[in-house]
Amino acid sequence: MDRNSRVSNRLSGFIEEISGYRDRNALLDRILAMAREITRADAGTIYLRERLELVFAYTHNDSLFPVDEAHRHAYAAIRLPVSEKSIAGYVASTGRSLNLANVRALPQGAPYSFNDAFDRKTGFVTSSMLTLPFLDRRGHALGVLQLINSLDPQHNPCPFNADMEGDMRMLAREVSGILELSEAEKRGIYGILRMAAVHDPAETGPHAERVGAIAAELYHAWAVKRGHILDVLLQEKGNLRLAAMLHDIGKVGISEAILKKPGALNEEEFGIMRGHTALGASILDDAHGDLSVLAHDIALHHHQRWNGRGYAGSGDEGRLSGEDIPLGARITAIADVFDALVSPRCYKKPWTFDDALAQLRKDSGQHFDPVLVDHLAEISELLEPIYRRFPG
Repeated sequence: MDRNSRVSNRLSGFIEEISGYRDRNALLDRILAMAREITRADAGTIYLRERLELVFAYTHNDSLFPVDEAHRHAYAAIRLPVSEKSIAGYVASTGRSLNLANVRALPQGAPYSFNDAFDRKTGFVTSSMLTLPFLDRRGHALGVLQLINSLDPQHNPCPFNADMEGDMRMLAREVSGILELSEAEKRGIYGILRMAAVHDPAETGPHAERVGAIAAELYHAWAVKRGHILDVLLQEKGNLRLAAMLHDIGKVGISEAILKKPGALNEEEFGIMRGHTALGASILDDAHGDLSVLAHDIALHHHQRWNGRGYAGSGDEGRLSGEDIPLGARITAIADVFDALVSPRCYKKPWTFDDALAQLRKDSGQHFDPVLVDHLAEISELLEPIYRRFPG
């Protein structure tokens, strides 16, 4: 079997493997890892397109941090205009790949330039660069794959060769369909969230994104401590992120008079409000697959309490305590309360992150799983980047 056939078979198996990933971050991590493996790239970044901008979505850099810490850099709020002035912008706006042997010796008359701000800040030295677009079925750019510094056997930077470029064109072509489906799924979730937002202004897309991101990183910390295999961890983490975003979908069935009441709810109103958990679970009952089971459990149980005094419906039925509460619901409860505390509301000013963490520690062992509260403190440096990435 010749080299092209081997690479083609390898990529076919890879595409089949990642087609089961439901979370964008987990998907991008696997795509970037495969691209770097084939091209022996020291570093790489994936940008995704949002209207007229490219948003920094995922990065690896073996010279600056180990690959198992890449998720900590996934929330950088870096944006580039889709224009021909930058290398990534040029590729996105034209749909053409660029294979640059030396970014400091660009072709004469090139409309794009190399921005060395990252190199100056970190001490990293960018030399060669291979940049390719992910194109949808209409030929529009979904995003950009940028690989940096192919390494020779002595680990010295060298240009990306023609075979590597051909392999990456094949990878980008195959992956584009999966990214397009992922984006469609995300739009579908946002459509559901918009229905909830009509009834409850606090249930916005950014709120759901933040709860999903915090829940995902909290799960990551929990799973790493238990020695979970990284590939399995990423897939489960991705499912949890999406499921956590739908935790309050049951509020679509609660009266606006209750959701938007400025004062405290009376006993009858609070009973109706509590019913959003069972209603959300029933909405998700008709779906299928691992994600729907997880989303159902989170919707039903995210108001349970570690001490057994929470709820999973309008009455006392279905109360759980401790580890009988599904893990995803325990995690989402912490993420949801943290976001509620640090977000402004008509009845309160936003709390500081430190004050919110202190409150969660105070409620540890009563309201919340104490182990998970400890894990949240361990990932506290990720919280500010998450809020910069999903403001509003």
